[in-house]
Amino acid sequence: MRVKGTAVHLDALKHEVQRRFGRPIRTKTDCQNLEDALFAHTGKLVSYNTLRRFFGLIPGGEPRESVLDILCEYCGYLNHEAFRSDARRFKFYFDWTQTIDKDQWTEAERDALLDRIAEEDFNAQTIFLWVLYKLTSSVPIRDWSFWLEHPMWTEGDLRKAQLVFFSNSLADEFRMRLNSPEPLKELQENPMSFRWVTHFFADYETIQTGYMAHVLDVMATRIEVPLYYHGMRIMQHFMGGTWEHILPHAHKSVEAGYDPDAYPILISRYFQARFWVYYLEHGGWDPRLTSDYLRELQRINPEYHHLLGMEFLPIASIMGFTSPVLEILESQLSQIHYRGNWSAAVDSDLIRLAAMLAHARTGARSLFEVHRNSLLMGFWYKAYRKYLQGLYYASTLLIGEPDAEYEAPYRHFPGLARALQN
Repeated sequence: MRVKGTAVHLDALKHEVQRRFGRPIRTKTDCQNLEDALFAHTGKLVSYNTLRRFFGLIPGGEPRESVLDILCEYCGYLNHEAFRSDARRFKFYFDWTQTIDKDQWTEAERDALLDRIAEEDFNAQTIFLWVLYKLTSSVPIRDWSFWLEHPMWTEGDLRKAQLVFFSNSLADEFRMRLNSPEPLKELQENPMSFRWVTHFFADYETIQTGYMAHVLDVMATRIEVPLYYHGMRIMQHFMGGTWEHILPHAHKSVEAGYDPDAYPILISRYFQARFWVYYLEHGGWDPRLTSDYLRELQRINPEYHHLLGMEFLPIASIMGFTSPVLEILESQLSQIHYRGNWSAAVDSDLIRLAAMLAHARTGARSLFEVHRNSLLMGFWYKAYRKYLQGLYYASTLLIGEPDAEYEAPYRHFPGLARALQN
C-alpha cells in the first residue's frame, strides 16, 4: 500500500510520462497511442482505460503498483520505487531557476542549453521560450542573432516550440520594437535571424500598416524566398482592397514555380497566385486549379491539408467561386479535422470559414451551422484573429445576420467588403 502523500509523486510521474511521450495526454486517442508506445518500449500491456483513469480523463482510483512500475520503466527507471527516490526528477525545475537568473552566456553554455531543450517536452520548451523571451527582449536587436542563429532552429524538430515562441511569446515585442524600417534593417544584417522572425511571425493584423507592412518593405530589398514575399504582398493588397497591385506579385509567384518539397503554406501561395492571375486576366476560375489542387491533396500528408488551403480557399470562397470551393472541400480527399496544436486549429478554422462562406452563398444553413459550431475561436491568436473575425462576419452577412459581431475587424480589411460586392 502506498503511503500518504504519494499523489505528489503521481503528478510527477504524469509529467515524466508525457515528457517521454512527447505531448500532453488529453484524449482517449492519446491514451490509445500511449498504450501502443508502452508496449513497444517495455513489452508490457497497460490498457488505455487504465491510462485514462491515471490521467483523470475518466473516474477511477489510483493504478496498481505493477502499472506504476511499467510507467516508470517507460520513463527510464527500474521501477516506481526507483522513480520516487531519484533526485534527477527535480533537476528540470532547478535548471530553469538558474536560467532565469543568468545574465551572461558563453556559446558553449548556450549550445548545451539548446541541446537540452531539444529533448524536452512541449511544456518544458514553453518555459524555455518564456526565458528566451526575457533574454532577447532585454538586449539590442543586433544581439538576437546569438540565440536565433543556431542550427537547432533549422535542423531540429521544434515546430511546436517555434510556433509558441514566434507567434505568441515575442508577438508584442516584435510589433513594438520592429514597428519601423530602421530596426528591421538592423535585424536584416543577420539574415538568418531576419528570416526566422519575419517568416514565423507573419502578422495579418499589421499587414497594411505597422510591423508586417514594414517587414515586406525591407524584405523587398533582398528577396530570399519569392513565394513567401510575393505571396504576402498578394495578401496585403487583397486585404487592403488594392487589387490593382496584385497581378505583378501573382506573376512572380507563378514564375517561382511549384515545388513539391516546399512547406505547404508556400504551395498554398502558389495556388493563390494562379487564382489571381487567371481571375484578373480572364475574370473567372481556371478549371485546372481544381484538378491540380485535388491532386496535391492526394499527394501530401493529410496533416498538412489545413496549411495547403489556409491562404487560398478563404479568398476563393469570399470572391464568390462557390462551386469549385465546395467541390474541393466536399471531396473525400480533403481532410481538415487535424488539430495537433493550437496553431493548426487556427489554420483549420480558416478552411472552415471558407466552407461557411460557400454554404452561406448557397443558402445551406444547416451545413453553415455545422462548420460554425466546429470553430475554436478561443485559439484565434492575435496575429490572425482580426482576419478570421472579418471572414466570420462576412459569412454572417451572406447568411442573413447583419447584426452579428466582429463588424470592426471586417472593416479593418477593406478587401473583404470589396470581395462581397464583387
